Amino acid sequence: MNERMSEQFWSIGECMLELRAAAPHVLHTAAAGDTFNTAVYLKRLMPALPVRYVSALGADRMSEDIRAQIRSHGVDDALVATLPGQLPGLYAIETDPTGERRFSYWRQQSAARSMLGAGHLAELRAALPACRAMLITGITLAILGDDQRAALLALAGELRARGGWVVVDSNYRPALWQADTARLWLNRALAIATHALLSVDDEMALHGDLDAGAVFERARRAGPDEVVIKLGADGCLVGGPALAPNVVAGQPVRALDTTAAGDSFNAGYLAGRLSGLPPQLAARLGCDLAGVVVAHPGAIIPAAAMRHLVRGAGEADANSGNGMG
Repeated sequence: MNERMSEQFWSIGECMLELRAAAPHVLHTAAAGDTFNTAVYLKRLMPALPVRYVSALGADRMSEDIRAQIRSHGVDDALVATLPGQLPGLYAIETDPTGERRFSYWRQQSAARSMLGAGHLAELRAALPACRAMLITGITLAILGDDQRAALLALAGELRARGGWVVVDSNYRPALWQADTARLWLNRALAIATHALLSVDDEMALHGDLDAGAVFERARRAGPDEVVIKLGADGCLVGGPALAPNVVAGQPVRALDTTAAGDSFNAGYLAGRLSGLPPQLAARLGCDLAGVVVAHPGAIIPAAAMRHLVRGAGEADANSGNGMG
């Protein structure tokens, strides 16, 4: 593995406590959240890559449990601020027979909404020279205030100016913010991004694009070096400013729970690109991982279920070298 792999991947957002039915009147709990899910799957695919989670939690027992789960997945929690008196967010998940999910959230008082205070930002700026790539999503931006959003994008802009990767997934959730506000901040994020990993349904809902091709063209014009439009079970479009979109077909699977489908795709794609695979092969890895994840309940599936993909990612890294340069 290339020595540059000592440089870190930062995943920035909100890690919550997931509540999921395990049996009648019995709930299973687990740490989850879009950027956290990606961090876990990326770490599994690339065990030697230092993956750090950036967020905030309280000092309560549930927060400590979430921290323990973050560490149990090999993800570094040193950049997760501790805010005494605040609590983690919670969500409950229900799935229908086709695997489509419905969420109920308790996140208004989530400590993650108060991350990126002055002390936390100072810590992040001091650590930024070791960061090679960071992930920001629309959910990350949606839970923050305008000052925090501006500070986060300034940090991302500094990383890009240093030659690092800024990965943006719009992950638009109408319940979290107004559409006009979402468009404003997500457009600003895309203007900074090196890699745009966008879901076609989210983009069409937010921007009114007529089809996936229109989504791709609008995202391409925003300036990222690479654009991926996720099409769910149909796979994705992959391209960039100087490259027409190529279709990578999805694998037919029986979906049990589509939670974390896009998050795991992001991890697979990024693992492929960081390992030196070309975009289309990286997208294939993303589709394959998402297909495995949706065949299992919950956001974080057992590591054994994706072991064959971990071997594949490791072989790509050994054969291709690090793609982070």
